[in-house]
Formats: sequence, structure tokens, C-alpha cells
Amino acid sequence: MLAALVAPSTLTAQAGAVRAPSACTYESCALRVEAAFLSAPKLLRGRAGEQVGNLGMFGGGVDTLLAGPDSAAAYARRYVTDIRRSSTLGLLGTVAFVAALIRSNNSSAADAPTVALAVTAGAFSIASIPFALRANRSLSKAVWYYNSVLPTR
Repeated sequence: MLAALVAPSTLTAQAGAVRAPSACTYESCALRVEAAFLSAPKLLRGRAGEQVGNLGMFGGGVDTLLAGPDSAAAYARRYVTDIRRSSTLGLLGTVAFVAALIRSNNSSAADAPTVALAVTAGAFSIASIPFALRANRSLSKAVWYYNSVLPTR
């Protein structure tokens, strides 16, 4: 898991990426991110809302952006890198928190290792926040740059 934090992202556009149709206008092909309740946000295209990706916990679902203009692809790669780091740190925090709960065994008095696990859980969780914020900014910029090259008519 720690390798995902330090390894640079080497994503490239995949051959199976969903590309915009050739006769694209802003109205028919502009992308947007739509949040969903209890599921991953979706990447939608055009007024009709054709789904072109599910934004996964570790950066999946941005193939269309990666296959887009250079700026959109660059910001999409930044998004993937940051969301992977955020998710990994959040997952480590969750694991440490569950371990602290199990170790405490519903006892009111916690020993030093249990407290250390709880503090570690909090630290990992807090450390994930800046990466999540930066990932959201990068995703927003990737979508904007993708849409900026679409003709209005």
C-alpha cells in the first residue's frame, strides 16, 4: 500500500478509452462530474448525461479525460496520483482505527499500544485530506480543459 503513495503515476490513455464523437459540440459532448448517493461519482457527457466513467476510489474512470487534450490529460493524471494517495492514507487510517477498536476490547482503559494505534489512525486520516482536496481541484481543471476545446456550435 505504501508503494502507491510514493510511486509516480504512469498512466497513459488506454486504447479502450471512451472518446468524443467526431461531430462534437459543447452541448452534446461537454463532460461533468455528478455525485451519487452511496456510490462513486459519475463522469457524464453532454446534455443527455451519457455515462463515460465511474470515478473509483483509486482513480479509475477518467480514461476519457486521459485521452483528451494535453492539459486535460495532465490534470487527470494529477487527479489519479492524488486520489490514490488520499485513498491509501484513508484506508491505512481505517485499518489502524479498526485495529485500535479490536485491541481495546470495549475496555474503558486503553493501554499504550491501543492509544498509539488510535493516534496513528487519526494521523493517517488527517494526512489524506490535502491529497483529496488537491485531487478534486485537479479533476475540476481536467474537466474544464477538456470542455474548453469543444466548439460551441
